[in-house]
Amino acid sequence: MTDESFFTRVSLPKTTVSVNYNFSILMAGSCFSQYIGERLAQAKFNATVNPNGIIYNPISIANSLNRLLTNKLYTEKELFCYDKKWFSFDHHGNYSAKDATSCTEKINESLTGAHHHIKKSNVIFITFGSAWVYEHPEFGVVANCHKLPGKEFKKKLLSVKEVLDLYQDLIVSLKANCPTTEIVFTVSPVRHVKDGLHENNLSKAVLHLVVKNLVEQHTNCHYFPAYEIVIDELRDYRFFKDDLVHPTDMAISYVWEKFIKTYCDENVQELIAEVKKIQQAVQHKPFDYESDAHQEFIKKQINLMEELTKQHPFLDFSTEKEQIQQH
Repeated sequence: MTDESFFTRVSLPKTTVSVNYNFSILMAGSCFSQYIGERLAQAKFNATVNPNGIIYNPISIANSLNRLLTNKLYTEKELFCYDKKWFSFDHHGNYSAKDATSCTEKINESLTGAHHHIKKSNVIFITFGSAWVYEHPEFGVVANCHKLPGKEFKKKLLSVKEVLDLYQDLIVSLKANCPTTEIVFTVSPVRHVKDGLHENNLSKAVLHLVVKNLVEQHTNCHYFPAYEIVIDELRDYRFFKDDLVHPTDMAISYVWEKFIKTYCDENVQELIAEVKKIQQAVQHKPFDYESDAHQEFIKKQINLMEELTKQHPFLDFSTEKEQIQQH
């Protein structure tokens, strides 16, 4: 038997979607969008990552994207105060603040920046996490419960039709505002075990069926098999953190390699590797910062950064230059 006999290999999609350094990319949704979005940003792509923070259910993700398109700013009336903190039910807890004004400013700053970005986005990656939603009697379906008591919400499983109807309208709006934008859907491999394993499987099934229908009905909609890569190809608990739910850095790196192999041509992949090599060098901790050898090392790395910037003017290594010269 060959080594291949011990793995379920996931076929990567043949796609017309490409990702390169001249593109604007928007990542929205669950953990996969955050993980891959952070890798894109680290590799110096023009990527906006989760302008509402990590959100899981397709209704909240669609509401977020619709709001980005219209650039409708939030008001303090849309916020909620609990346990001396102000927050939005549309956002992750990172946007919370001790006063309503600070919370609103933080939210609207992110919204405005993402609005300008989405209008010129070449690719939007949307990751669905769960079809289970929590409804608040005043605010409707929420993106985050912000640790309010469970009795404040009604929990329900979305139907395929509910989600499809919402996304048919969203895709029409995206086509009208961003006619050349491609949309890539993924389903998060993170299992929502608190819902129950059977309930999690029902949820993921709804999400997969929604994506299948959207991809079949819209030529600008596509699917990337992040779910299958983690659940089927990396079918081993060593690829999961201590909670046995979230993927490890090794697993994320594996999916990242599959991602760039699918959407980036060889030239872009080579540039990603060069940027990574410089960033790894910057993290080097010298035994003697003042030594001639380390000073030569710093000069060499800065020269490499400047040479790469000459070849690719869109690259900015100002942060790396500052880091490598810090004593």
